[in-house]
Amino acid sequence: MSKIKELGEFELIHRLSSRLKFRAPNTVLGIGDDCAVYPVKSGTNEVISTDALVEDIHFKLSTTTPEALGRKALSASLSDIAAMGGVPKRVLVTLGIPKKISVSFLDRLYAGFNTICNRYKVELAGGDTVSSPKCFFINVSIIGEAKRVFTRQGARPGDLIFVTGTLGDSSLGLKLLSKKKREAKDHKFLIGRHLDPTPRVLEAGILARSRINITSMIDISDGLVQDLYHICKASKVGARIHEDRLPRSRELSRICDRDQIDPFPFLLNGGEDYELLFTLPPDGVKNLKRQFLKAKALVTQIGEITLKPKKVLLEKSDGRDKVLPQLEGFNHF
Repeated sequence: MSKIKELGEFELIHRLSSRLKFRAPNTVLGIGDDCAVYPVKSGTNEVISTDALVEDIHFKLSTTTPEALGRKALSASLSDIAAMGGVPKRVLVTLGIPKKISVSFLDRLYAGFNTICNRYKVELAGGDTVSSPKCFFINVSIIGEAKRVFTRQGARPGDLIFVTGTLGDSSLGLKLLSKKKREAKDHKFLIGRHLDPTPRVLEAGILARSRINITSMIDISDGLVQDLYHICKASKVGARIHEDRLPRSRELSRICDRDQIDPFPFLLNGGEDYELLFTLPPDGVKNLKRQFLKAKALVTQIGEITLKPKKVLLEKSDGRDKVLPQLEGFNHF
């Protein structure tokens, strides 16, 4: 009998979902992407997803504030909707509350929820509260709408690979959280990127409203390489990314240079960046860059899709190729 740890998170999901035989006749997309998708009215699909944050797995109460935790819980779910090209509309929140949690803590948590709901025009429409024996947890179910649905399946050889924003900030911020000595602006910025991420709803909207042929998309929650492998597996293709093109923040570069830290484990395998990773044919690049420049949003081409199925290569600065292992990003089990 296999143990959960031996299967790993994604094989466990496949094992359990493969045994579910019923599928509603109007389902557009079921288990296997960032959201499920089904039509609700002519020309529009509803996209739904759920996500859980568990104390001492996803966060520590000693290193975050209730307000930041509330913002992050909703932002992570908004990122799933963005990954599908959707517009978030409503969330349902379930809380598992142990005895150590105070009413004041929950007031501050909901202040964080309220900030994100107001910022992205999302209604917190309900949920549930239950007792928990030891740890505090938050489960968020989110509903959005999408006229164009972007999935992990559809990347083709010759497509170019793009990513929004910068990579590795959140995972380096997590590393800095464990240090007692935290220096000024650079540390504060990186820790903030971990504790209080920005879902790329604006950037997803740019892509959804454009005429650009986005062939696949995912958000980077488990790390660039692992999430790129998800696209490659779903699309039955391979990928090559270029070491010298991986976008990094000035803050990450300064910390790594000063402390002699290798940045590439953070850039390649750091999770919870919540940036969008997507592919498109070369003829859409000019339009893409024009629209992102107009919106003052950062987007970077980091590689291209290749024929070799399910293999991701890193072209190093010296021109050599390195095969990147799949399971170096975040894995629950």
